[in-house]
Amino acid sequence: MIHIALLLLALVLLFMLSRYFTNDPFSYGNILLTGAIVFLISLILDETYGLPTRFLTFPLCLLSFFICVSNVVLLKREGFRLHNFLGFLFLGTYLIITNILWYRFETVPVTVTPFVFFIRLFVCYLECTILAIWIMGYAVLRIKPEYDKDFIIILGCSISRKGKLRPLIKARVNRAIRFAWEQEWNVEKSSVYIPSGGQGNDEPMSEGSAMEMYLISHGAEEFEVHAEKESRNTRENLIFSKRIIDSLKENARIAVVTTNYHVLRSGMLAKKEGISAQLIGSTTKWYFWPNAFFRETVAILFMYSRIHIISALLCAVIAASFRFFL
Repeated sequence: MIHIALLLLALVLLFMLSRYFTNDPFSYGNILLTGAIVFLISLILDETYGLPTRFLTFPLCLLSFFICVSNVVLLKREGFRLHNFLGFLFLGTYLIITNILWYRFETVPVTVTPFVFFIRLFVCYLECTILAIWIMGYAVLRIKPEYDKDFIIILGCSISRKGKLRPLIKARVNRAIRFAWEQEWNVEKSSVYIPSGGQGNDEPMSEGSAMEMYLISHGAEEFEVHAEKESRNTRENLIFSKRIIDSLKENARIAVVTTNYHVLRSGMLAKKEGISAQLIGSTTKWYFWPNAFFRETVAILFMYSRIHIISALLCAVIAASFRFFL
């Protein structure tokens, strides 16, 4: 009967998730609900089929292995940089931690048993959260933007020392151009581009200016491009671009174009800043995406650190309350 109750609860949460995701795809609540569903599924598999509760380890190891494979290609194509080893570092660390934590309680001294139980609970919470972020990262890419946009913000990233667009930022601009053409073809509505990005220390001009020149050289009229040239990060990209849009039109409909791995966090940042926009993802090389999205996952975890602190406190209360069962 327990597995039936768990299944019903998972279905209820899935129904809630479908409603909330439709209304607000970039709410962190969607990740919390997805994490809870993942946890319930692991419990159902344990109760119904006798699979170990450490079922969560399998998908995380699979994802880590995929990141490692992409890291091998990344190291071969782009050289030995520290962030290109993230997959190996995470998989090695994760396997060591899980092997240490999941010894039988009989092998653990009684005095530290509550602490080990707390760590197990919190690690389980983090596992469910990481899997939920990856699931939501895929889900938001499946959303098709509507052809009703007045402005298209293009988020910047580094350009070459000669001022040329590198493949990553060029893909973003090309995706914005394609969307604008698709919209004009389908509904005969034109959009204004807002290429956004300031000038880095090793860049000859602002990223916004470089994208502006590229857009104009690819058919955009000068009045169709209003570059934002002061921002230093994604948050400022969004805020400063929104100021330009507000000066041009009230209640404008906005699309934000960025690379596919960056869509989830950009949407969450836009939501935090009260910016209503639909996100559009441009493609990147297959071996670059896993490593980049892993970095995005870590960034999202830090964005909502208060929630994780509250969760840690809750895990501590549970561990203290149920210590007599151990």
